Amino acid sequence: MFIISFEGIDGSGKTTISKIIYEKLLIEIGSNKKIILTSEPFSQEIIKLIEEIGWKDPISLALLFTADRAYHLNLLFKQNPEIIIMDRYIDSTIAYQSSLGIDENWIRNLNKYFPEPDLTILLDLKPETAIARIKNKVDKFNFDEKISTLSKVREKYLELAKRNNKIRIVNAEKSIDEIVEETWSIVYSFLNHF
Repeated sequence: MFIISFEGIDGSGKTTISKIIYEKLLIEIGSNKKIILTSEPFSQEIIKLIEEIGWKDPISLALLFTADRAYHLNLLFKQNPEIIIMDRYIDSTIAYQSSLGIDENWIRNLNKYFPEPDLTILLDLKPETAIARIKNKVDKFNFDEKISTLSKVREKYLELAKRNNKIRIVNAEKSIDEIVEETWSIVYSFLNHF
């Protein structure tokens, strides 16, 4: 089983790009392999709790994301997939919660029983670009606070990428066609080596 995760700050295009790559995989190798596209957080009950807590309690958020991940992976593994495409995974919890002051090692310990992704696509872009992409999707939005938060999260993602050779950075400032082309090249090359 291979896990390919898509990471990046809010507005980086994770959902769009992961879906396109999933569809391309179905066309290329879908009849030969069981491929699943999924995202985190997964459980509607936990999503409600996360929305209720907001950013006020990063420890509770980290615990909720981890509980959701345990539940989610249990359901996924029962399906015996050969490839799982994840829209967010462990690195999201690390990047977001550690940017709020939670110790990265504590978060890693919470997640140590979960499989690491075999490949992570980090869709990287400036927070200002991300804000421009998502500002119409959110009713109440504190742009200054969000840019500050996204800047910290982006820095953490880039730090993680420097320490982990399984993370490939894709410039998400480009056009969607260019992002898809670069991402597909990385994913296709990766899968052909296994």
